[in-house]
Amino acid sequence: MAAFLKQRGLASAPETATDTTTSPSHPEFIIFRGELVPYDQARVHVLSTAMKFSTIVFEGLRGYWNADHGELYCFRLTDHFVRLTQTMKIARIPGPNDPEWYASRLLDLVRANHLRSDVHMRVQVFVDAEDGPLVATEPVAVCMATTPRGRFTESTGLNVGVSSWIRIADKSMPPRVKAVANYHNSRLAAMQARLDGYDDAVLLTSDGRVAEGPGYNLFMVRSGRLVTPPITEGILEGITRDSLIAIARETLNLEVVERPIDRTELYVANELFFCGSAAEVVPILSVDHHTIGTGVPGRLTLLLRDEYLATARGMVPSRSEWLTPTYGDSSIAT
Repeated sequence: MAAFLKQRGLASAPETATDTTTSPSHPEFIIFRGELVPYDQARVHVLSTAMKFSTIVFEGLRGYWNADHGELYCFRLTDHFVRLTQTMKIARIPGPNDPEWYASRLLDLVRANHLRSDVHMRVQVFVDAEDGPLVATEPVAVCMATTPRGRFTESTGLNVGVSSWIRIADKSMPPRVKAVANYHNSRLAAMQARLDGYDDAVLLTSDGRVAEGPGYNLFMVRSGRLVTPPITEGILEGITRDSLIAIARETLNLEVVERPIDRTELYVANELFFCGSAAEVVPILSVDHHTIGTGVPGRLTLLLRDEYLATARGMVPSRSEWLTPTYGDSSIAT
């Protein structure tokens, strides 16, 4: 593994983490209702339909600064906006439906803020009617924010508990879309976990199968295989999840199995980790006080994490199609 990390330029990279309780510095500009405005001017009325009925869908994505290239790479930009337009269709929120339109506007915003650091980007589409009814669909507004931000979560790993809250299902509130309303389910589970003494939670489906964490997809290593719930098990169709499956199969030559996972399988897993655009790859050290493996981040988890981050920073030429340079047609390292 050391040779692999050295090849990727990561052998001596320090473990870094951002305190999740600390608010990041905000950018100078935001795109609000389609226009570039100062940060403090991006406001909606307290009786807007979005505020009253949570008629908001969104995408959260990452950009990574590569100082050697002098470039900020946005990771799988178009793929995020393809998912956004699919979410809008399911949520019956009309609006711009061209992924390239969103990508172009977001890149303009990053440049306007002169960002040259790791960033988190959030794009929201919402019903902007003032004091509108539940079924209002117009007008629709687009908001974009690009915020300098490092790691979201502690890189040393999480101790989690299986939540008593059940993951929402496609027959009630489709979990495959990124709708703000869906995250109330995640918030309840995450808050319960903290009150119960855990770092975070795992949510099960109504059938008792493993779904995901509050805002994260989940992977398990058993007998050398990488296992993750299929997209029909109440999970978000995660872009980070999809990226890790491709990296595992094509770069690390791992067998990847998408199948239902029982709760007790988590207890006997060799390794577990969460993943997501914001969280990246986060090891899980225990579930319900059952130690996972040896109680430290697993070897395959760390390999996947480091290869993922190297890819996102433009250090893996074979994955250059996943990256959109912000400031020019920068070359990818060879």
